[in-house]
Amino acid sequence: MVLTAVEEVLACPVCGLALSFQNGTLRCEQAHSFDVAKEGYVNLLRKKLPGDTKEMVIARRAFFDKGYYLPVSELLNSLMLEHLPTTEAGPLYLLDAGCGEGYYLSRLQESLRANHIPLQGLGIDISKDAIRMAARKYPEAFFMVANLKETLPLADQGLAGMLNIFAPRNVAEYARVLKPGAPLLIVIPGPRHLEELRQSLQLLNIEENKQQHVVEQFAGSFDLLATRSLTYELDLRQEEIAQVVMMTPNYWHQSEESRLRMTALHALTTTVDFVYLVLQHK
Repeated sequence: MVLTAVEEVLACPVCGLALSFQNGTLRCEQAHSFDVAKEGYVNLLRKKLPGDTKEMVIARRAFFDKGYYLPVSELLNSLMLEHLPTTEAGPLYLLDAGCGEGYYLSRLQESLRANHIPLQGLGIDISKDAIRMAARKYPEAFFMVANLKETLPLADQGLAGMLNIFAPRNVAEYARVLKPGAPLLIVIPGPRHLEELRQSLQLLNIEENKQQHVVEQFAGSFDLLATRSLTYELDLRQEEIAQVVMMTPNYWHQSEESRLRMTALHALTTTVDFVYLVLQHK
């Protein structure tokens, strides 16, 4: 069972003590307990917080299933395979911090296992809808509803690697849970990401100098090992255009004018632009 396979790297989000799986719950020595859902995930949030909605998650799953971001996943897998330490005995624990519906984590776990690396994946996201969907489709990984901006429900220095893809970043906690020398692979939007779509629908702009800001944010605890870019074009129909808008933060900020423009846009070629930062815990 996946739960028993990850017990040793879990920690109670209330007191920080170790968690163990007992009779359908995760429990610590101070009797804090968290029920395991029928899908196999655990909700560790102490209060309900907003995250991606069910509609956003469904749109993202449908878009991923069409293979549009397959090159993004393949480069991710290649970089982690290159930098993940593989000399340890037993399974390597790797976290996808902000895993969404689990696409990238599942494909990475499959890729590394195909290369005879015994990886056990864990995913955290604040969206219960996303985690429920991930747990249903990818039972080989373990998923948790938790807040990346707070103390992570993980033991000190228990992880051999981490992904952080278009998700919030918590430098102090990432440094705490990663082993020294472990890789942290961050993916952020490049300056041209979806530029044609953003211009057509007046969507949110990409933060200026985002790459520099992220590198500076992590400089105290992490070394920058490598930087890679991935840019290509997508030919989208009206259905995929709507999915791309719905699966991003634009969903929360789209104006009525932008919605009307989207319904009138039957096809569009747009650029996807990703920047990969390979960091190493000092």
